[in-house]
Amino acid sequence: MSAPDISPVVPVAAAGLVLVRPDNTVLMVRRPATARFAPNAWVFPGGLVETHDGLADCAVPVEQALDEDGLRPYRVAAVRECLEETGLACVGARPSSEQREQARQALHRGAPFWSTMEALVPGAVLSPLHYVSFWTTPSLSPLRYSTRFFMTAAPDHQGAGEVDGEELTEARWVRPEHALAAHRDGRFLLLPPQLAQLRQYAAVVASNHLVEWAAAGPLVVPNGG
Repeated sequence: MSAPDISPVVPVAAAGLVLVRPDNTVLMVRRPATARFAPNAWVFPGGLVETHDGLADCAVPVEQALDEDGLRPYRVAAVRECLEETGLACVGARPSSEQREQARQALHRGAPFWSTMEALVPGAVLSPLHYVSFWTTPSLSPLRYSTRFFMTAAPDHQGAGEVDGEELTEARWVRPEHALAAHRDGRFLLLPPQLAQLRQYAAVVASNHLVEWAAAGPLVVPNGG
């Protein structure tokens, strides 16, 4: 009998967005108990990078370094997923709540992000998104993601954000140190990527604003090492 194939699953490209308010609170969303991956975990808004985000091949065979052009599809995906999941649009312009909801519904139907935004929000551009972290799911996991995280200032005119209660069950603005304390108490489940990032952010907020730190260009290495 031949040995079973235990080759690692090739990870797929994903992106996450860390939204930061002036008081250094960050937006986190809770995954449902029924989720195949990370049930009940608190994560940053995000999801898979799609081909219409500008990525020709969404399978990521190696932990490759990317230049700014290579990172753009991940940035687009991070903003798109955030809008889909929370209704918050990091597109530079000031879309109304009606425009954001129209865009959100179109994206849920599979519409491409940029053509949707150009049709609904004149002058839409990507907000400055600073590359802050890169994590790949361990090789033995049956579901693997190669995720680039970006940070940006939260839109100051769009409210707190709302989840649909199904794909995500709750949204919360929280200071990094408070999220870590709740995790230690067993009240706020965090996965290694979020746990490591929040520890880093908690150290930053002791003396700096998170977005200013991110804009200065932190060193990004795979899996926070």
